[in-house]
Amino acid sequence: MHRQPDRVDRAVVLSVGAGASADQLALASLQVRAIRSDPAFRGGDYYGTDARPVDGLSLARGIGQYSYRTGAEFEDRFGRTPQDEEDPLKGGRYSIESYLQHHGEKLAQRFDPNSYILLSEAMNHHDVGRGRGGSAHALRGVKAEVTVAGIASDRLYPLHQQEELARLLPGQPVVHVIDSESGHDGFLLEIDQVGRVISAALA
Repeated sequence: MHRQPDRVDRAVVLSVGAGASADQLALASLQVRAIRSDPAFRGGDYYGTDARPVDGLSLARGIGQYSYRTGAEFEDRFGRTPQDEEDPLKGGRYSIESYLQHHGEKLAQRFDPNSYILLSEAMNHHDVGRGRGGSAHALRGVKAEVTVAGIASDRLYPLHQQEELARLLPGQPVVHVIDSESGHDGFLLEIDQVGRVISAALA
């Protein structure tokens, strides 16, 4: 929208900021390190071998899954409950550990670890102000009608990032707040609320 401001009339920006924060860089870098530290990673050249860095990818996904949801939701759903008949005091797992492990293993069966790294690094490099005089200067040049929305409980992309983005945009649009207990994943789960924001933006 900055380099070709006349090509976009309307835009909806949901659950993101003008650039990746140090907190987001930290989380993504830990996920990348988890994959690269897997002995089966082999410097990224694991294709055609009998092994894939599934353990590293599973751990990376677990870290991601933790950041997508909220502590309040985890407490409500899992608390300190053991997984089935397992005893955490004797090497068993808590339910929350099983949940994160399940999502990690599920992704590891269908996703390429190198692709996960590339996507994580791409998100880390997100910065609308790079090469454009900084975020404030870049966003001042936006001519599109921008709708900004965020998730109230998002701890991966906190609401203050959308509020900052709105302050830097021409006209300082109101930030639409999606009420959800699901954290960042609320942008996928709160279909009705998100749908109303998008419908109004495109009306």
